[in-house]
Amino acid sequence: MPRKPRELIDGGCYHLIARGNNRQWLFTQPETFEAFLGFLVQAKRQYKAQCYHYCLMSNHFHLLARLDQGKDLPRFMQQILQGFSRWFRKRNSYWGHVWQGRYKSPRLADESYFLEAGRYIERNPIRAGIVSDLLDYPWSSYPYYAIGKPDVLVDEDPYYGQLGQTTEVRQQAYRNLVALESPYAPVLDFEFLERPF
Repeated sequence: MPRKPRELIDGGCYHLIARGNNRQWLFTQPETFEAFLGFLVQAKRQYKAQCYHYCLMSNHFHLLARLDQGKDLPRFMQQILQGFSRWFRKRNSYWGHVWQGRYKSPRLADESYFLEAGRYIERNPIRAGIVSDLLDYPWSSYPYYAIGKPDVLVDEDPYYGQLGQTTEVRQQAYRNLVALESPYAPVLDFEFLERPF
């Protein structure tokens, strides 16, 4: 069955997911996380992308990103994935595919889902049992929203400001929002990570 073409919309916001080939762990040391984030920063600058939420896990990553030009999405992802692949192969004397198949890129058609998508993305370390407090996990956008930690990768979610009149109120409201488990998280986990890429 032919694969569905990507929905490339100018100004579109996409939940981007890619996983290590054969579910291999790619992010195991701080330098591997930092290398990937460096390629993401470069691609953001080149393609004028906005990154609202992100989380890097051991064998996959999630990004919620908006691109002004829909046609730039494949090039944006190619720069990140190929750049990291070259770095990973050289560092590990590794041969073969680094990423498993195509990346996933469902588009969020309704902007009101941005915060919900951010919550799903940032709760990954809790669902995986890595941490019990998301502030203990440094490889996501959660600290930016929850406590105001500076993060060059994050472009503030346009709906974050609606959580309160002051910085402190917004941060507390965000912590409360993310503390709640979504009943749909297991369904999304299956859809995003268990179905073939």
